[in-house]
Amino acid sequence: MSVATQAYDTHTGAQAGFARALVAGAGRPGPGTVQLVTRVLAALVAESDPPPRAAPIVLAATDHCLHVVAEYVTKCEDTARRLRPSVSLALEPSLLLGRFTVEQGWAAPCYALVTPGGAGAGALRWATAAVRSGSVPAAVVCEVVHGQVAGRERVVAVAGLIGRSGAATTGVRTLAEDLDVNALDSVLLRAARGEGAGT
Repeated sequence: MSVATQAYDTHTGAQAGFARALVAGAGRPGPGTVQLVTRVLAALVAESDPPPRAAPIVLAATDHCLHVVAEYVTKCEDTARRLRPSVSLALEPSLLLGRFTVEQGWAAPCYALVTPGGAGAGALRWATAAVRSGSVPAAVVCEVVHGQVAGRERVVAVAGLIGRSGAATTGVRTLAEDLDVNALDSVLLRAARGEGAGT
């Protein structure tokens, strides 16, 4: 098993790893990304017993931010249309978690990571280290990835629960029938397959 899916703490003897199957879903890039993230996180929570309401959420949102920044620049350069103040709100990655936290009454902290080259590995490292150190009993990691799926431009959200059990993931449950999880460039999915994810 790779370091990405199971990390051993030599001080406490506790392991940290995917405690539940990963959940993945796909949609079209754009406003629907909020609904996609909400749906994937809600499915992950529904599969957890008890629901990990005290678990922080770490969102890897680099691809999303690159996409919305490109859209924002295009709108700014279009002199034929007026920009509304609300257009700039789409640049804030934490908005991807807003609907989920309100609907679920999520009181735990939420973090959005945006780093060059992708934030998935950093999010997975942060969550695993927080659980392994005992800072939190569990952590939710969510990754938003843009790319080609089945020949179409798609946005994919993948979420997993990191727990102290260190149990290997039991597989990936997809919420989209046409989603080929083996074709996706997702750190979380690579980690679940036992491939290195930079942790």
